[in-house]
Amino acid sequence: MPLYLTQNVFLTGIVRDRPVPIPGSGMQLTNISHVRDLSSMLTMAVENPTTSSGNIFNCVSDRAVTVDGMAKLCAQAAGCPLNIVHYNPKTVGFDAKKAFPFRNMHFYAEPRAAKEVLGWESTTNLPEDLKERFEEYLKSGRDKKSMKFELDDKILESLKVALPV
Repeated sequence: MPLYLTQNVFLTGIVRDRPVPIPGSGMQLTNISHVRDLSSMLTMAVENPTTSSGNIFNCVSDRAVTVDGMAKLCAQAAGCPLNIVHYNPKTVGFDAKKAFPFRNMHFYAEPRAAKEVLGWESTTNLPEDLKERFEEYLKSGRDKKSMKFELDDKILESLKVALPV
């Protein structure tokens, strides 16, 4: 999953002190990939055509994080409190795919071939990358922009969770 999605999914609600609805347990593993890592892997493959030819590389980060863990890291980067509300999409009557852009199951790949064949290594640090992303978020003024949380509000209302005024 691209790092920029974290802004849309987590930061927007976190900075507004809103509950963050997450389907399932929140323990689902996912990859968060920084473009710097992905581009370095692609560059290594292109620059080494003989070595990379005939190989398949998972163009992903080499670290997984739980969905809850990602929300917690975003809140830490923003210096804001976090209120996660887990829900069962079937119980609340919402399609998790529409309400939440991550898969509601483990979705993790590993870049083993890129490491072994190309000698690729990740150079990014997710908590630090999120701090950088949050600074960009603030500079863009998105933290002050008027936002609608229609689907989140419907989910939270169905769970009888108090909505911020």
